[in-house]
Amino acid sequence: MRAYVWVVITGIIVRATVIALQPGPLHLHELEPSVIARNLNEGRGFTFEQYGAMYRAWKEPLSIVLLAQLTRWTGEQPWLIVLVQSAFGIGAALGVALIARRLFGPSGRAILAGIIAAANPFLVYYDTHCIHPLSLDALLFVAVVATLLSVVPIRGKGMSGVAASGFLMGVALWQRASLLASGVASWLAGLACAGRRDRGVVARRFVVWVSLAVLVIAPWVIRNYRLFGRVVLTTDAAHIFWLGNNPWSNGTYSDMAGQRVIAHADPAFLSKLRGASEVEQSDLFWAEAARFIREHPGRFAGLVVRRLWAFVWFSPNAGIEYAAWQGLLYRVAYIGLLTLGLLGFVGFWQRAGPEGRCRALLLGAAVAGLAAVHAVTAINLKHRVPLELVLSLFAAEALARGLARTRGALNAVRMREQKGEP
Repeated sequence: MRAYVWVVITGIIVRATVIALQPGPLHLHELEPSVIARNLNEGRGFTFEQYGAMYRAWKEPLSIVLLAQLTRWTGEQPWLIVLVQSAFGIGAALGVALIARRLFGPSGRAILAGIIAAANPFLVYYDTHCIHPLSLDALLFVAVVATLLSVVPIRGKGMSGVAASGFLMGVALWQRASLLASGVASWLAGLACAGRRDRGVVARRFVVWVSLAVLVIAPWVIRNYRLFGRVVLTTDAAHIFWLGNNPWSNGTYSDMAGQRVIAHADPAFLSKLRGASEVEQSDLFWAEAARFIREHPGRFAGLVVRRLWAFVWFSPNAGIEYAAWQGLLYRVAYIGLLTLGLLGFVGFWQRAGPEGRCRALLLGAAVAGLAAVHAVTAINLKHRVPLELVLSLFAAEALARGLARTRGALNAVRMREQKGEP
């Protein structure tokens, strides 16, 4: 286990280097969660004003409440926020290393996978430049997937492990509801891997798992039902759905200049929004997006394809909010990660037995579940961090095998030289 310290050291060094290269004092970009956290601390509750309405269930509350507690106790100290966010990011990298150990066995591949994940450009950037829950999202994704790798296969842990995994899924729902799609997709992959006789066991485990997850998130759902008279996790979900499905959308949140596409909406629609309540705005967004899909099914299908392509490649406005050198650095890093990850996956699949292939399918399904969510809503490139973390696993496999081949070739050359052979 001492070797995993290198994952932590890498995460610390990369983040410290990025901070040291920033000009001037440390400053974190504040987004909507900071506004809600400040409202909580100032006695205005879990509220956020959007398009003239006061939202009380804008997003899932976990990271926002944690941020409110942290700033209430210590003040808005950027260093402390960076430390907490970095702990989440490095924790996600350690989780990747542990998954790699389960996938590849005890070897240097696990440490290498964790190191690659610890230096993930998105996690490092958001940990050191923004007040944002991206690393917590990544940590929860990794934690949920790691537990599912232990309980979905029939040879895995029994019902106690399933209960623990379901509880963790419920905690994740307090932070990011879309993670449920990853969990459900993984169970479907496990069902496909199971033999005919074992599918009933997998199905029963899934029922226990999802029931516990629903039980854990129930207090938040009940709170919202009392407020709105309907079952809802977040009232901003309809807004996100509309941003990706309207006549002006390119599949992302923003236009080619980085401006939210709401700026291009019809004045009549904007006027309706301004006079609507939180629930009424949600209904308006759902209705407008549904109308767009009904009237333009071809364009909707095209947006779905574009979003799936953006999930594995680049969106139309990728890098618009970053400096040119930052965008270039990320593109080079991602292309390298994608190439190595695909090579590593193909090599692993060819050598793996049924159990190893099943685990690889579970990992792929977890990512596919998230991809499916963003294919029909809206996407920013940071949403594919789970894909990049999974690619880190197989990139480590490709690098390790490449290094082994190189070492073997050098040893062969050295032996021929010692024997005096040409």
